Amino acid sequence: MSSTSDVAAGIIDNTIIVTHSMGGLVMAHALAKGKCSFSKTTSWVALSPPMTGSMASDYLMDICNDESNDLSKLAVGVFEVLGQCPMPKSRKSTTYQGEKHSTPSIDAAYVAAQEAYRNNVAAAMCSDSYAGLLSTYQAPCILAGTAVPHKSKKNDGLVEFQSCLGGLDENLFGNHYLDRFYRPQLNHADTAFLTGEGIIKDSQKPHKWFECLAL
Repeated sequence: MSSTSDVAAGIIDNTIIVTHSMGGLVMAHALAKGKCSFSKTTSWVALSPPMTGSMASDYLMDICNDESNDLSKLAVGVFEVLGQCPMPKSRKSTTYQGEKHSTPSIDAAYVAAQEAYRNNVAAAMCSDSYAGLLSTYQAPCILAGTAVPHKSKKNDGLVEFQSCLGGLDENLFGNHYLDRFYRPQLNHADTAFLTGEGIIKDSQKPHKWFECLAL
């Protein structure tokens, strides 16, 4: 935090906070629980936050719990080697709101986090496309965007556009990099700035969007 922040009171001052994916959910939950608050000189930029969770977490949990046949057991074995089975607590925390792996307490935490998100976020990037930019991440994101039983085809591979909205008005978002609330055609890796910049489309310029943000 900045030197002017009040650590004891949990007030973050004169700071630009940037979160990606689950980091946005963590930030929103901290605000909702009163663990911290923002002063008027602090801005929060949220990139692809799963504000209602991610069906990718539910999908992986189903795989880890399914040993009904040899193929399922093989899949579980592979994910165990990769360290994904049993499910890490971090992934369990993004189970989808209202779905079978959630609980009333988790659903209530989502509702509180969404309100904190809407009241505090200054800029956001929420994608509705899993294809994204040409990179080594593109194929895995396309696979995740199509294989995972997402609620909508409008997802970045891991997070649905509606989940990223977290209750924000969809009309706030535009597909030009000068829009503070950006609706790009980028996958989950692209929105983490792990890849490059689109050459032609204004809806595929994550770096320029961030550089041009007026906060």
